[in-house]
Amino acid sequence: METCDLGTITLTGKATPVRSSSVSLPEAVAWFAGERHSHRPHCLSPVLLATASVLSERLAHAKRQRLKQFVPGLAATSGDGLDRQRSLLAMDWLVRVHAPAWLRLVPSLNLAAACLAEGAPVLRVAEAAELIEAPLAAMRHASWGSWTSAPWHDHGISGADVSAAVSRALSALAADAAVAATLDIAGTFLPVCGRMRLAIEQAVLIAACSHPWSSDSTTLDDHIAAVVTPTARLLEDAVIELFSRLIDATPPADEGWLATHPADAARSAGPV
Repeated sequence: METCDLGTITLTGKATPVRSSSVSLPEAVAWFAGERHSHRPHCLSPVLLATASVLSERLAHAKRQRLKQFVPGLAATSGDGLDRQRSLLAMDWLVRVHAPAWLRLVPSLNLAAACLAEGAPVLRVAEAAELIEAPLAAMRHASWGSWTSAPWHDHGISGADVSAAVSRALSALAADAAVAATLDIAGTFLPVCGRMRLAIEQAVLIAACSHPWSSDSTTLDDHIAAVVTPTARLLEDAVIELFSRLIDATPPADEGWLATHPADAARSAGPV
């Protein structure tokens, strides 16, 4: 069997029928490990397989190629006993990185976002469930009055249409790979994840209400994309970093997922 040369292959977003210089990430792992061509290699942890599949499908071509560096580390993860830790790590990332990033689209939710981002690691599903309720409560106050000034009211577009557009936009993002990574705790975490998704969708909806829009030149989907894209791009890099940590189930440093703790950054900046 020809050896897998990571320097010459190209990662595709979808599974391929035969082994060639273009293969999906899971197929590259199978090749590197000496397995037959497969998008479900035996050597790969189920949690990492689920994560890799979503991540490689939704990243743009250039960013997808960055995933080749992880192939050697992925190739011997099946049965290593780390899947539960991986899922808990992904849950923590969703609570302390993913959700706050979207809440920050609404200035009045900055405090709720900071409370999540600056909190202690979330190690239990019950903690995640409790933490996400505060942003949802804050959301109810933030949304009061937002719809009255929504730019689509005069164009025959219903709230259901806008909600569907937001859901479509969020469901196409690479950061959803972190949700896939919670596979090992899915039975208890998925309802919490649903509540978190509700908070995120509502934050995007509120942001979309105040975002300038001309229906004459921009479709509803394009309007929502303009709101979503900057945060989505930042989270792409963050979820790639998460993926690198999931391989060995390595938690972030003491300061958490943030490179600089916000309180330290404020202190170093001095009085305003």
